[in-house]
Amino acid sequence: MIKTFTQKVHKLSTNLNILRIVKLILAASKKWAFISILFIVIESALFYSSFYMVKVLIDMVSKHGVGNLKDEPLVIKYVILAAVSTIAYVALKSISSYIIEKQSAKVTEYVDDKIHRSAIELDLSFYESPEYFDILKRARDMGNDRPNLIVATIIDIGKNSINLALITSMLITIDWRLFPIMALFIIPTLFVRINFADTQNILRLSQTALERKSSYFSSLLTLDTHAKEIKSFGLGHHIRKIYVDIRLSLLDARLKISKRKVYQEVATSILATSGLFCCIAYIVIGSMHGSTSIGDITLFLIILPQSFTVMQTLSTGIATLYQNNVYVKSIFELFDLKSSLSEPQNPQSIPNDKNIDLELKNISFTYPHSNRPTLTNINLKLPAGKIIAVVGSNGAGKSTLIKLLCRLYDPTSGSILFFGKDIRNFISKDYQKQICAVFQDFGKYNVSAADNIKFGDIDGKSRPEIDVIEAAKNSGANLFIDKFSKGYETTMGRIFEDGQEVSIGQWQKLAIARAFYSPSRFIILDEATSALDATSEKELFNSLRDRIGNRAALIISHRQSAVKHADYIYFLYEGQISEHGTHDELIALKGGYFNLFKNTSL
Repeated sequence: MIKTFTQKVHKLSTNLNILRIVKLILAASKKWAFISILFIVIESALFYSSFYMVKVLIDMVSKHGVGNLKDEPLVIKYVILAAVSTIAYVALKSISSYIIEKQSAKVTEYVDDKIHRSAIELDLSFYESPEYFDILKRARDMGNDRPNLIVATIIDIGKNSINLALITSMLITIDWRLFPIMALFIIPTLFVRINFADTQNILRLSQTALERKSSYFSSLLTLDTHAKEIKSFGLGHHIRKIYVDIRLSLLDARLKISKRKVYQEVATSILATSGLFCCIAYIVIGSMHGSTSIGDITLFLIILPQSFTVMQTLSTGIATLYQNNVYVKSIFELFDLKSSLSEPQNPQSIPNDKNIDLELKNISFTYPHSNRPTLTNINLKLPAGKIIAVVGSNGAGKSTLIKLLCRLYDPTSGSILFFGKDIRNFISKDYQKQICAVFQDFGKYNVSAADNIKFGDIDGKSRPEIDVIEAAKNSGANLFIDKFSKGYETTMGRIFEDGQEVSIGQWQKLAIARAFYSPSRFIILDEATSALDATSEKELFNSLRDRIGNRAALIISHRQSAVKHADYIYFLYEGQISEHGTHDELIALKGGYFNLFKNTSL
C-alpha cells in the first residue's frame, strides 16, 4: 500500500507539473503572487502564536493558582497577546480571501488571453483536426472558475502545509507519537481521493469527443444557424433526444465512479475518526498518569480538531488539484502547439513594385492524415491586372487551391512564387496581407456595416471614411446601407440589440466590399456571387476590371457568366488542370469545360 501511495504521489507531481503551474501564476502577476505568499506566512505565524499564547496562559494559571494576584499583570499581558494574535489572525484571514480572489482573477484573465493568443497563432490545419478541438474543449472547459480554483487550491495547500508543520511541532511538545497516529489514520482518505481523481481524469479524457458532440447538438437547438431548417423539418425533438441520450450516457459513467468513491470514503472516514479518538484516549490516559500538564491537555483539545481539519483539508486540496490535472494538462498542451507553417530565418521584404505576378509551379498537396493527394502538379499564373478563372466540379480541389494561395497550408511539393520568389521566404503574415479572399463560406460579423468593411484592412486605421464608402459602392452594398437610419454605423445581424437583419445576398456584398477595401495585390472570389441576384452579379463582373485596378483577380465559380470574361481560364478535374485557355478556346475544345456549361445559359 505504501509503495502504491508513493507511486500515486510521484504520478501527481509528474502529471500536474507543479513548477510550470507556479511559473504560469507568476507570469500572470508576480506582485500579487508574492503578496499572497507573504500573507500565508504571516497568517500561519499568527495561527501558531494564538495557540501558543493560550497554552502559556493556562500553564501559568494552573501552576500559580487562580488566587495568586502578583502574577495578574503577567496573566493580563498574555491574555492581551493571545487576543491580539487571534484578532490579527482573523482579520488577516479576511484580507487573504480578497488577495486570493485578486490573484485568481489575474490568472483567469491571463489564461483566457493566452488561450486566444495560442489559437490565433495556429495555422488552419489545427482547425480541421478533431484532436485539436478535443484539446481546445478541455482547455476552454476551465472556464472562469477553474483557474481561480487552481490558484486558491495551491494557496490553501501551501497554507495548510505550513499550519500542519506548526501543529506538528505543537503536538511533538506534548507527545511525539500523536502526529504519526493521526497521519496513519488520515492517509488512506488521501489515497482514496487521489485514486478517484485519477479515475475521473481518465474518464474525462475519454469523454471529450462525446462532450463536444453534445455541445454541437445543443447549439443546433439554441443557435440561429440552423433554426429555420430545424423548425421547417420538425427536427427539434429528434435532435433533443440525441442530445439527452448523450448527456445521460456521460452522467451514468460519472455517477458509477462517484458511487464507488462514496463507499471508499465512508470506510476511510470511519478509520480517520477512529484515529481521532485514539489520540484523545491516549492523551487522557497520559493526563491521568500525570505525564502531561493542564496546558498541554488544553492545547491538545484546542488543536486536535484543528489538526484533524487541516489534514483533511490538505488531503482534499491535493485531490482537488490532482482532479484538475486534465484541465491543467490541456492548457499546457494548447500552449505547446506550434504552427506547422515554418517562418524564414532571414525573411525577405515584400517588394513595392506595382506589377507583381503570383505563380504556382508544379504544386502538389496532400492533407495531413490523408494518403490521397488533393492537388497534383498544378501550374497556374495570376498576372497583375488580369482576371483569371478556375472552374471545375465539386471536389475537384478548388477550395484547396485557395488555401494554398492564401498560405493557410504549404504545398507538399512544388512552390508558389510571389514576384519570382518562393512565398516561404516571406513572413507569413506579411505575405497573407497581399492576398484577399472572399470565401464561399464568408464571415458574417455582427458589428457595424463600416467595421464589416474595415476588417479588410484592420491596420489601416488612418484611412479616410470615403474609402469605406467607395468599397461599398464597388460591391453594391451601399444600396442597402444608405437606407438604414444609422447608415454605416448600423449593426449587422439580429444577435445584438438594435441590430439590423440583412439577407444572405447583402451579407455577401459586405464580404465583397471587404475585399475591395483591402490593400492586397490579389483578390480571390470563391463563388463570391452565389447569393447575388442575376442583375447584381452582372453589374459586378461587367465592371470588375475597373474596380480592381492593377490588382489580379482569381474567380472561382460554377456560373459561366462569372468566368467567361476572364483573361484566362483553368479547368480543374480530380485535382489536376486538364484544360486551360480563354473561354472561346475551351468551348471550342468541347472537353470538360464545355460539358460543365453546355446545359446552362448562365
